Amino acid sequence: MQAVPKPYAPLYSPLYLRLPITLNFKPMKNTIKYITIILFAAALSSCEKAIDLKLKDTTPQYVVEGVLTDEAGGCKVLLSQTKNFTDNNDFNGISGATVTIVDDNNNVYPLTATGTGVYQHSTLKGTVGHTYSLNVSVNGKTFTSSCIMHPAVPLDSIYLVKDQLNNNKDGTPRKYVTVQYHDPASTKNYYRFVQYVNNRKEESILLDDDEFTNGQEVNTRLNFNNDNDNPARDIRPGNQVTIEMMSIDQAVYKYFYSLTNSANGDGNNAAPANPLTNIKGGSLGYFSVHTVLRKTLTAP
Repeated sequence: MQAVPKPYAPLYSPLYLRLPITLNFKPMKNTIKYITIILFAAALSSCEKAIDLKLKDTTPQYVVEGVLTDEAGGCKVLLSQTKNFTDNNDFNGISGATVTIVDDNNNVYPLTATGTGVYQHSTLKGTVGHTYSLNVSVNGKTFTSSCIMHPAVPLDSIYLVKDQLNNNKDGTPRKYVTVQYHDPASTKNYYRFVQYVNNRKEESILLDDDEFTNGQEVNTRLNFNNDNDNPARDIRPGNQVTIEMMSIDQAVYKYFYSLTNSANGDGNNAAPANPLTNIKGGSLGYFSVHTVLRKTLTAP
């Protein structure tokens, strides 16, 4: 988004002109000093200078977002290209690619284009313990990835908790979903959660792992920041809330974890950076093979 130049504001703001200043002669020196301070502050607050960011255009990069679940219809690959900072955020889908998924028995499953940059397989389902390979060929380039489907960790329950510090914009209590599950002690586990409020997907990235909870009963609150104060994102009485729980691979966890930090830079580097990818061949993105479990509640 390009900054729009703004004209310089007048030296004295309307606020300053309305300030009541009473001149008296007790003592005149201090009165002059106070007037000078007010004039200087008004001048500083009134001057605005537009900054036009001169951002260089970059060579577009391909982005592959591939998903295979244990459900029919859960196989989808999105192929797109990056855009310049000043471009819109519309999905820049790429057509004409050849997209296949191969299982560890060398069975090949071609995906069909169902839209611009959207490739799907309507019946393919992943099986726990099996590894699947993704192959995308487009315009002389080839991108590959592989991922194993880990066993599902049961989602025992979901429930709502009130935030003790923050309210919604209208003053009503802010509520978050807490997910409850028992983490297996025998394996390292990584989780991703997706939240829907009245079928509206919450875009915040919600992750968890068992670094400090291995083998324990876990109660994780799914916090997100409603920084735009959108009422549709708030959980209110009568809303239907659905949580999807995915048992994901470590490489996929690293992708989404780094994605949450890439826009603002991480703790070691203030500059933005591309998220870690498990796609080979020079593409951005990820390929995730995972199970999906769901639970739904109605907010009281």
